[in-house]
Amino acid sequence: MSSPDTTTLRVFLARVQTRVVVRCAMQGAAAGFACVGVLELTVFRSHVINIALRVGIALVCVVIGALARLAFVVRTRQEIARMIERAVPHCRNVLVTAEELLDSSDRVKPNVSALVQQHAARIVNLLTLSELLPMRPSLIAFGTAIVLWLTALLLPSSVQEFPAAVRRNAVVTPSVRTVRVVITPPAYSALPPVSTRDPMRIGALAGSTIALTVSADADRVTVETVRGMQTLVRGGLREFTGNFVVDVDGFIAIEPTLAGDARGVKRLIGVSVAPDRAPHVRVSAPGHDMRFPDANRTLALSANADDDLGLASLRMRYTKVSGSGERFTFTDGEIPLDVARRDNRTWTARGTLALDALGLSPGDMVVYRAIAADRRPGATPIESDSYIAEITASGAVAASGFAIDNDQDRYALSEQMVILKTQRLLARRTTISAEAFAADAADIATEQRRVRAEFVFMMGGEMAEEIASDASMAELDETQEAESEGDLAAGRMANQGRIALLRAIRSMSRASTALTTADAANALGYEKDALMQIERAFSRTRIILRALTERERLDMTRRLTGVLTTVTRDVRQQRAPEPSARVVALRSALAGIAGIANAATLAFDAAARASALAQRVLQIDASSKPLQEVATRLTEASNEISRGRATSANALLDSAALGLGVVLRRDIFSAPSAPRSLQLHALDGQLVEARKRVPQ
Repeated sequence: MSSPDTTTLRVFLARVQTRVVVRCAMQGAAAGFACVGVLELTVFRSHVINIALRVGIALVCVVIGALARLAFVVRTRQEIARMIERAVPHCRNVLVTAEELLDSSDRVKPNVSALVQQHAARIVNLLTLSELLPMRPSLIAFGTAIVLWLTALLLPSSVQEFPAAVRRNAVVTPSVRTVRVVITPPAYSALPPVSTRDPMRIGALAGSTIALTVSADADRVTVETVRGMQTLVRGGLREFTGNFVVDVDGFIAIEPTLAGDARGVKRLIGVSVAPDRAPHVRVSAPGHDMRFPDANRTLALSANADDDLGLASLRMRYTKVSGSGERFTFTDGEIPLDVARRDNRTWTARGTLALDALGLSPGDMVVYRAIAADRRPGATPIESDSYIAEITASGAVAASGFAIDNDQDRYALSEQMVILKTQRLLARRTTISAEAFAADAADIATEQRRVRAEFVFMMGGEMAEEIASDASMAELDETQEAESEGDLAAGRMANQGRIALLRAIRSMSRASTALTTADAANALGYEKDALMQIERAFSRTRIILRALTERERLDMTRRLTGVLTTVTRDVRQQRAPEPSARVVALRSALAGIAGIANAATLAFDAAARASALAQRVLQIDASSKPLQEVATRLTEASNEISRGRATSANALLDSAALGLGVVLRRDIFSAPSAPRSLQLHALDGQLVEARKRVPQ
């Protein structure tokens, strides 16, 4: 059982030990706050760091400082006793002896141990912790470090309220410190955002959003792209943010400015935009035209499609073509498919087409094709090559192939087809915009003019005046037409067919005019009238075609019979060819590089000039790989000039000039060589003959 003196000594030593730990922890924390304050005034001021992150960094530094200081603190009671003995010399080693006897009193006599503990208790009762271990210096250091750190942390907010004149004196030349770029692809692509810092060039998918976070010593930061200029939004003293969408190759020119319109060196970032590739679709089986004697069969169809990002749909459609002449009828339908998706980008579809269920007759055909669409909003579906399955008529010769331009329906173009397209356009009128409706109507008007031209050509190519005249169709001179054809017997019937064709062509002209003005409803009436007149014309025995006029012959007896005294050579002033705007711009950029490189010293304004030249080069052709390399070299040269590295800057300028020279040589044609005279050719011949006579 311990005595009261022993308990007093134990409690005192424990209190001293706790006080030592607290004081050392405060000293370490004060050192940590001081270090963070230095970081705030140096490193953190030149970088855009979130305030929460900065507070977290401060807490970590404080904890590290406290732990580092506690690593050297005294921990045992023996060390505490010795520390007190050093601080209070009049203890005369009593506390050290008493501390040793606390756990090993059996080594000495009990009365001796009790006497030592009694003297030690009397000494510790006379000591005070505040005098032995003063906490005031540690508290002052800890509080001062916290105040300094908070001041450095809140300094940007305070400086932001300073007058503009004070800030201009602090920052004489505006400059861009760092640029952080976040590229967010379109949502339909399902691609993750990409973040980069201080890039020279970035690549993005068409339609991507570019988010900029610029740290600059400036009052305003503007961004210039191929689409125009934009002022970034200020988020702090040195933080400016903005975003825009890119869809073509170009550049991002970041320019810092001060309130007094002082401009800094531009930071140029090249932009390469990759377009979203259209899907590739093809009919894999059967991938050829087929002809059958009857329709009692079923076709096994398959199609493959792939896309660079992802497919949205894969279908197969067919069109049944029946009839002949201007009595063609077209029936559309869709083939049920079983689609197998290997992944989002590659699909395979299989289906069957029963020809007997379509009611095909001899001479009819079925046109089938695959249609694929990707996930891009508003993307136009892509069609594969079309193939036909034809039911051959008895005694008919099968066609050798079937192909028309991809931008038209793959059927023979006729007035019946023009009517069908107009009807389809009117059915879609409520689902498309007015601009799209007018554009589609203009396309049908073009096809209507092509059909009209075919009939004009069939009539001999001399129909324009007859159609444009105000005379009635009934006033045609049938006798003259019959005489020109030399067929009086069938003249009247032929001319009646000609009148019907003239009326059909006139209706086609009116339909084309109405379609040009997007009046599809009236155009449909004119088209149907034209079809009726065409059918009436083909119901005649035949149609009279105007005979071509006899070619006029030259009268050879009149050649060279005029007066030649006044005949002179026609001398015209030759006009100098206008230089290409691209070549002029490239030459100007090359001259600008030479102007920078020829200077005796590369001054600070040379960096701004090099950056501006890089922007001009990209403005010439942002998609050209050689010009992109030249712009990159000029941007790097601008950075080297800003750092004061003249040697490396000159090397980069030389490389940019060589690249521009290569591009210029490709764009400039070689001057034609002067023709050799006849005398020189004669001398060459004599030289060859002389060499032949010389013995070998």
